[in-house]
Order: sequence, then structure tokens, then C-alpha cells
Amino acid sequence: MYYKDIDFEKKWHEYVESKEGYARERAFDDEAERKFFKKLSHKYDDRPTLYDYSKEVFNFVDKLIDEGKNLIEIGAGTGKFTIPLSKKCKGIIANDFSIDMLNVLEGKAREHNITNIDTIQGKWEEINVGHSDYILSVNSLYRIWDIKDALSKMDKLAKEKVIIVRTIQKPLFNDLYMDLGDKDRTCPDYIYIPNILHSLNICADIKFIDVENEIEFDSVEDILFKMETELNKKINFSDMLDKYIDNIIEKRENKYIFKHKTKVVIIYWNSIS
Repeated sequence: MYYKDIDFEKKWHEYVESKEGYARERAFDDEAERKFFKKLSHKYDDRPTLYDYSKEVFNFVDKLIDEGKNLIEIGAGTGKFTIPLSKKCKGIIANDFSIDMLNVLEGKAREHNITNIDTIQGKWEEINVGHSDYILSVNSLYRIWDIKDALSKMDKLAKEKVIIVRTIQKPLFNDLYMDLGDKDRTCPDYIYIPNILHSLNICADIKFIDVENEIEFDSVEDILFKMETELNKKINFSDMLDKYIDNIIEKRENKYIFKHKTKVVIIYWNSIS
């Protein structure tokens, strides 16, 4: 098989279809996704997310966007990127599937007297918006089925540049699971996007940034519960597991701290339009 014979959108579909449990339910059931973010929205900003634990990622994105320009942000959520970018942008259209997340964003904008952010609820594939200088997506394309059309829409509506940020998702304890004989559960979708873009005659630039996030647990039992949740099965505590936890977990003030290391990929290109 040659490279040109590979249908990377089909590969994307196969990955989405391979999801299990609640992740699969959220991928295909709009109501499940709404309920997930409705429950999460009011406490979302209480926990560190990409903007908080990797300023390097935000700074890289910030440098790609010129002062005084218009921006569409897909999957803006509660505005972790939106709010700080509003300081340099002429105007921002913040799009998200979850009205509850957008309500939090709007409240923060009012609190800080920010008047250049407009919100639009809905799926990127379905909303009607005009052209913008820049289009930004941060970890927001994971539910899109017709990904090729969605990327093409981004390219057509961007006057200057499209920027896609994707954290390379994997379970916290993926290395342990692989040592125990389980499959590698690293999400491959970041690989497919540049190849789908290539099929659209778009040659994107790609930047990888190492990120580290401290995850806090109250007890060893909480760690085991997290592992069982990720694997969707019971785990029998063993000497190997005990040793692994001792090697990777730091105990600090009666808390158990795990330093989760992964990468963020930033895919960006000058639009054709």
C-alpha cells in the first residue's frame, strides 16, 4: 500500500468508533455530551487545564496571532484561551457545543468588562459564521465525524491562519498498563489531522511541546480507583503495582502527587482563501 492509498479520514472514523464506555457514549450521543459539560461547567475552572500548566503552549499560540485581528475560537469552553486573547484581538467569536460552558465564559467576560467577545452555541460543522482573520481550536475536534469537511471549512473561513492545538491524550498510567500487557491507549488522532490536511493540498507546520501536569490523589485507594476507571476493570494489587506506585508517586503533605508527562502538538498553516 502506498501513502496516497491511505484514507486518513477513514482512520479517524475507526479511532472514534474504537472508543469504549462513557467516552464512546459521549462521542456519539449529543445529550450525553451536554450533560457531561453541564455538570462540569461550574467547576471546570477549579482544576488546572492546558492554559494553566503550560504557558509555553499559550505563548506559542499568542505569537501566531497578530494584534488587532479577528478570531473564531472553536470549542472555547469557559474561555481559558479566549479571555487572555481578547486583550489583543479586535473581536472574538467563541463557539462551543455546550451552552453551559459558554455561560461561564460570558460571566467571566462581564466580570472583567470585556466587550469584544461574542458567543455562538452549536457544532462547528453546523454553525453559520463569516470569515475571520484567524481560526483557533484547542482540544475541540474529538467529536467531529466529518473531519475533512470541518478542516476544509476552517481553511475557507480563515483569511490568514488556522491554528489547531491538540494535547496528545493518553491514560495517566499508560506505561504501567503496557507493562502489564495492555494495549497502548495513546490517542492517535493528532497523527491523522496533518495527513487529512495533506489530502486537501494543505501543508501544515507542526510544533511539539513537552508538558507536565501534577495530578493529586488523597490515597493509594484513589490511585487504584483511577486505574480501574481508565482500564474499565478491577485491578488486583500486586508487588509490581506497589513498586510502580512507589517509583512514580511523590508523597507530599499527606497527598500523593503524580507528574503526568505528555506532549502538545500545534498544527498551523496560512489559509488558502
